[in-house]
Amino acid sequence: MYWGDLAYLVALQRYGSLGAAAKVLGVTHTTVIRRLRDLERRYGARLVEGRWTNPILTVAGSAVLDVALAVESDVLDLERQVVGQDTRLAGPLKLTTIDLLAWAYADVLAGLCKAYPGIDLEIAVDNRLHNLSRREADVALRMTNRPSEGTVGQRLQRFEYAIFAARALVASAGHRDLSRLPWVTYVASLDAKIGDAWLATNVPMARIAARVDTALIMLRAVQAGIGIAFLPASLGDREAGLERLSPDLPGFSQEVWLLTPPELFGTARVRSFFAHMIGAISTPPADDVR
Repeated sequence: MYWGDLAYLVALQRYGSLGAAAKVLGVTHTTVIRRLRDLERRYGARLVEGRWTNPILTVAGSAVLDVALAVESDVLDLERQVVGQDTRLAGPLKLTTIDLLAWAYADVLAGLCKAYPGIDLEIAVDNRLHNLSRREADVALRMTNRPSEGTVGQRLQRFEYAIFAARALVASAGHRDLSRLPWVTYVASLDAKIGDAWLATNVPMARIAARVDTALIMLRAVQAGIGIAFLPASLGDREAGLERLSPDLPGFSQEVWLLTPPELFGTARVRSFFAHMIGAISTPPADDVR
């Protein structure tokens, strides 16, 4: 039996459904099912029951999972030790981030590819935070005021937020009244407590025209005139078709951090990535290093 067989059971339990596990593993649904059935035949016991959209591990499945997680931990420790000794300025480098940051820093990332043509950069854009300790990514660009424990990194900049609208929307409405203009907000599954609380206090009768699930779609929805929304001020201010409807809002600021597992920080690829991004975006003070 190979570790790869156990990885399918770990992914199914960790991500909660057949579809999510297949996406993370980069295989088809049928491959996940086949590999799990292979495990069951090998052990002579049923490991998973229930629907694939909501799988439940049997007692035997839970026992196998405990061993699989221990094996995964050992394999990842070995990978980090080996990769951490890599001094080549060539090879794969996987970046995880959200769509808004990938878009905002696209020119900077293009400069990296030109400066280091030997680095094979993969950009994984997802609202789900890839786990750096499980080697789902090598480096992360994250909007957070509390960087993940067990990572090293540096703050690149801080985004202040304001309310923005398309100039055409304001012109068509003939006013700038926040309670009469339509709003774009995030879907309930995303953590948008600060914006929701601000609206509940300041615009309790806000009319929600659309709900979105990514930051870049939020920006595009505002540009298209669907509604007004909270946007990073530095990004909204540079868009010619948008206008501010508020000053910077207190309590909304979000920091942008560049993070990596400590075991990978010594690799040539990761250190070069850090140096390039920091040099192109900011010159943070020493206390912005963790």
